[in-house]
Amino acid sequence: MLERLEEIRENIFRYLEARIELFTLETRSKVEEGVVVGIHGIVLALLATMTTIFLFSLLAAYLNEVTNSRYLGFLIVAGFFLLMTIIWLAAKDFFKSKIRVAAYSAIKKSQEKKKEEKSEAVEELMAQTRTAIGGGGSLGENQSSPRAY
Repeated sequence: MLERLEEIRENIFRYLEARIELFTLETRSKVEEGVVVGIHGIVLALLATMTTIFLFSLLAAYLNEVTNSRYLGFLIVAGFFLLMTIIWLAAKDFFKSKIRVAAYSAIKKSQEKKKEEKSEAVEELMAQTRTAIGGGGSLGENQSSPRAY
């Protein structure tokens, strides 16, 4: 009986060590993922901004040709951006709520996926522990209740 309790104690310690290592790996993974996503987002935003600037400059130059003016195309494009800025400022609360909903949805999906992965890992560890303890079954199936001792 003492040998059995020693095996259970060892399995519990292995389980705790595995949980600590899993937490460490998850934390490291989250930090790495955050850095990679952040750098990718910054580069993507920079490229998108540069592309947008050149496209609107091209549009302004085209409007200059169409209107036969040197500055009217740039004035039209600047007016468009001024109008967009005013709309953005006026509907600040609406845009904030939409951004919040999108961010919450993305975070919730990520948390659900990680929760599912954790539960699968825990189930796998429990199955390994059951196999090591009593040949594949749970403690209650192979022996009497621990309270009976």
